[in-house]
Amino acid sequence: MKADADRLTELYRRYAPALFRRALSLLGSDEAEAHDVVQDVFAAYIKNESKLRGEAAPFTVLYQMTTFQTVDRLRRRSRWSGRVSSLSVDEEGDGPALQVAAPDDVSARLEAARDVALLTHGEDEQTLTCAVLYFVEGYTTQEIADSLDISRKTVGRALAAFAERAQKRADRFGVEKGVA
Repeated sequence: MKADADRLTELYRRYAPALFRRALSLLGSDEAEAHDVVQDVFAAYIKNESKLRGEAAPFTVLYQMTTFQTVDRLRRRSRWSGRVSSLSVDEEGDGPALQVAAPDDVSARLEAARDVALLTHGEDEQTLTCAVLYFVEGYTTQEIADSLDISRKTVGRALAAFAERAQKRADRFGVEKGVA
């Protein structure tokens, strides 16, 4: 029991700062909520650790959980901003053909994260992580594949299917195509 507690303490000490930065990058400047996300992630990790298959490194699992929990929080509190005009995937790996927002602008990234959160209702964790990394963070399909330990082709298919579903959702919100 003490060994488990020591291991979890070491995981927290080692990874919590990076997970906090991840949550904060998606939430904007809300440090208190970012801390809450990290606490929730570790609580969920502890609760479900025995159910994990052990195929991924602890940091990979915690990072994905942080992304998912942060986007889920954004989804719950966001309202449609109407910023998405179209989503497309460049399967050659150079990045989104049209990003939801400029990744260098923190407020634009926050708006993009909120838009992606709204458009991701019902998506599985892997697709959600791919979408956030690609459309919000600006990762290439190869970088996502390397980060998630899946094939680039799997990333491309997930993103293309996501983009199609998200565009249909955006159309239902009455967003005109071509409006950025």
